[in-house]
Order: sequence, then structure tokens, then C-alpha cells
Amino acid sequence: MFPMVTEFMNYGQQTIRAARYIGQGFMITLSHANRLPITIQYPYEKLITSERFRGRIHFEFDKCIACEVC
Repeated sequence: MFPMVTEFMNYGQQTIRAARYIGQGFMITLSHANRLPITIQYPYEKLITSERFRGRIHFEFDKCIACEVC
């Protein structure tokens, strides 16, 4: 075939491949958009813990400034 025809076919294949990759990325973005957020806004929202929960503080008590955030 003529070089111009093969270049045009190659260009078409690259265009289709690029469109497919863009579509895959867009679908991944849309699938993540429907998820609920994992983080909470701590001072305003609190996690619901069970009555038997016994949390432990994993920091040095010598550095505690008694801010009562924990």
C-alpha cells in the first residue's frame, strides 16, 4: 500500500485506542464518585462505638497537654 494510506490507518488506530483509554478513565472516575466518604469531620461528627469498646491511647503521657481531644 501507499505510505500515506498506512499512516492514515495507523492514525485511526491510535485515535480509537486513545478514545478507549479516555473512556476507561472516565468510567473509573464515575465508579468512584458514587462511594461514600471514609473520613469524618471529627469535632462535629463522632464515630459510633460499641458499649464495650475499650480504646487505648498510643502516645506518651509525658507529652500530654490535657487538651481532652482524645
